[in-house]
Amino acid sequence: MKKCNGSIYQQELIGSHIEVINAEHSGYLGLKGIILDETKNTFNILDSTKETEKIVPKKGIKFKLRIDDHTSLLNGDKLNFRPEERIKRAG
Repeated sequence: MKKCNGSIYQQELIGSHIEVINAEHSGYLGLKGIILDETKNTFNILDSTKETEKIVPKKGIKFKLRIDDHTSLLNGDKLNFRPEERIKRAG
């Protein structure tokens, strides 16, 4: 697994490939797709298997994120900010 330069938490995530690898709610587990939008508490993901949009909470979920050729594991609890706040705050 390659690491991104700098903190992945400071990256723009919209358009990235994402997979839910651990979730408190089993209905989210294994969901894969592309991030279409991000809010403080959720990702809007285009489900790659069903071609539908899903709104997935960040809290309590672990994600695998791929940006270009880089893959990272993310803790959704650390993403629980508005995108512009997260980009400024993380480091």
